Amino acid sequence: MQGLFAQTGEPGFQPSRPANGVGVEDDGAVRLNSDALHDLVGPMNQMRSMADLLLKKHRGQLDDETEALLGFIQAASDRLQKLVAGLRRHIRIVGQRQPSRMFDANAILAGAIAMIQPAIEQNQAQVTHDLLPEAYGDPTQISHVFASLIENSIKFRSEQPPRISVRATTDGKAWIFSVTDNGIGIDPKHADRIFAVFKRVYNDAYPGAGMGLPIARRIIESHGGTISVDSHLGQGATFSFTLPMPGH
Repeated sequence: MQGLFAQTGEPGFQPSRPANGVGVEDDGAVRLNSDALHDLVGPMNQMRSMADLLLKKHRGQLDDETEALLGFIQAASDRLQKLVAGLRRHIRIVGQRQPSRMFDANAILAGAIAMIQPAIEQNQAQVTHDLLPEAYGDPTQISHVFASLIENSIKFRSEQPPRISVRATTDGKAWIFSVTDNGIGIDPKHADRIFAVFKRVYNDAYPGAGMGLPIARRIIESHGGTISVDSHLGQGATFSFTLPMPGH
């Protein structure tokens, strides 16, 4: 695994530095190597295939404990596949920063909603928004942020159909965007944990690799902004992120 991560202080380590010149601390103080990540896929798939083959070939001949252990290997392989897929998505999106420009946040939000339309329809979710401003940044990456936050609201829904609203305010130096939902909420003690790579609050109770919010954080921080959540269990959540105005 040495080729996958370059630890701080090791030869070849380079802290990430976005286009605006503001350094961003990498999660776990590591830099992902996409080539090494690709090299994990083959052995990972082989591990799953071997477990499948053993169960198929010796079905009915294995004792319960052995079958259970092979089942654990299958489950671990599936989990690893999700993690690798999430990391590859992380590298693809965060590593494709384009020069910042002014963009219409209404159009960017519309693109984000179209991106996750199947999940919206499947969960009978309703997404509303106020008239949003023109903002400054990479519109493609900000669209991914909106999509990740809305998708997160749908995933952690309550028994009621998801109701999600998007608004924007300003403090004169930055636009402050908020995404509010009526979901299950989150304990405030986990407010920082949910933005960290590999740090899942609900473990495997919900699908996905848990990379949506970490990717959103990396994007917003690379734009010189901040992202946070205000929530309590059973009371929904409001995710807020800032995008500095030009010159600030």
